[in-house]
Amino acid sequence: MPTPESRTSFRRLAAGAITGISAMPLTYPFELIRVRMAVETGQSIARPTPWGAIRGIMAEGRSSRGITRVFPFLHFYRGFTVSLLGTVPYRGGIFLVWETLNAQSRAVLSPATLRANQTRIHLAIGAAAGTVSQVFTYPLEVIRRTQQASGKGTPDRMLGIREVVNGVWKASGWRGFFTGLGIGLFKQVQRLDFFHPLLLTSHAQVPTQAISLASWQAAKKVLQI
Repeated sequence: MPTPESRTSFRRLAAGAITGISAMPLTYPFELIRVRMAVETGQSIARPTPWGAIRGIMAEGRSSRGITRVFPFLHFYRGFTVSLLGTVPYRGGIFLVWETLNAQSRAVLSPATLRANQTRIHLAIGAAAGTVSQVFTYPLEVIRRTQQASGKGTPDRMLGIREVVNGVWKASGWRGFFTGLGIGLFKQVQRLDFFHPLLLTSHAQVPTQAISLASWQAAKKVLQI
C-alpha cells in the first residue's frame, strides 16, 4: 500500500483474503485426497495410495441426486463451500493482525530495540496472528474436515453443512466445534466421534504461521523489497 493512510484494516483483511482464496480452486482436490488418505490410514491395514483415494472419492455419492451426476469432478470439492467461508476470515485475519501488530511495534518500540530483536518480534507477532485467526475460524475447520472425511461413513451421499452442524451439536454440543483446538494449534491428529470415527488433521498453526511470516519479512529485507 503506497501511503500510511491507505493501510486500513479493511484493505489488510481484503489483501489476506484474496491471497488465501486465489489458489483454492486448484489445490483443494489435493487437500481432499490428503485427508482421505489420513482417514484410510487409521481404518485400514494396507497402506493407502493417492490413486486408491481418488477411486474411492469418485465412487462416493453416486446415488445422490444433484449436480455431481452432471459434473463428476465436483466429488473432489466436498466441503469446498465451508472451506471458502473459513479461508476469507482466516487468511484475512492473519494479515490484519500481522500488519496491525507490526505497525504498533514500530510505534511503541525504539529503532534500536526493533533491530536487536527483529526476528523474535516477528515470530511472536506471527504466532499471535495464527492463533487469533485459528480460534475464530476453528468451528468452520471442524465442519470442513468432517465433510471431507464423511465419504467413508456415508458413501451413498454427500453430507451438507446443516447436517454436519446438527450432528456435531447433538454429539458434543458447542464444545464439539472446538474439539482438539488446543492441540490443533500445534501438531496433532484429532479423532471426532460423529457418524463414524473421523480423522481431522490439524496444521501446526502457531509455529507454521510464526515461521512463515517471519521468514517472509526476512526475505523482504534481504531482497530489499
